[in-house]
Amino acid sequence: MRKATICLCLIFLLCFSISCITSKAYRYPGFIVSPTNPKQIQVFYLVPSVAFEIIGEVTAKGPAISTWREVENVMRKAVAKIGGQAIIIVRKREPYVGTYISPSSGEFFVYGNYVYYTYRPGMRFRVRAKNLLGVVIRWKIE
Repeated sequence: MRKATICLCLIFLLCFSISCITSKAYRYPGFIVSPTNPKQIQVFYLVPSVAFEIIGEVTAKGPAISTWREVENVMRKAVAKIGGQAIIIVRKREPYVGTYISPSSGEFFVYGNYVYYTYRPGMRFRVRAKNLLGVVIRWKIE
C-alpha cells in the first residue's frame, strides 16, 4: 500500500511539473507558413552556418523542478504551430524565485545513564526557475 501511494505521488508530481511549463511563440508580420512537426524542430545554442530567415520569437518559462529538455520540448510545440523549423536560443536564465527551508529535526539517544540529544537545523535552498528566449527560424532553400 505504501509503495502504491509513493508511486502515485511521484506520477502526480511529474505530471504537475510538466504541466506548469508555459511557452508562447510570436510570428512576425508578413510570414505565412504552414505548421510543422514538433519532433523535427531543432534547437541551437549557437547560430548555425546554414542560411536561414527569422520568422518570429519564442519564450518559455518552467518551474525549478523541470529540466531544460522539458522546457525545450514545450518550446518545440509552440514553434511548430507557427511553422518554424528550428530555434536559436538567445537567452537562458535561472532567475531566483524563492527559498525552500527543509524542516529541522532532533532525536534522543539513551546510553546507560546518559541521554543524548542531537539537533539538526533546517537547510536553506535557493529555488530557481527556468526561462528561455529564442528566435524562430526557417531554412532558406536556394
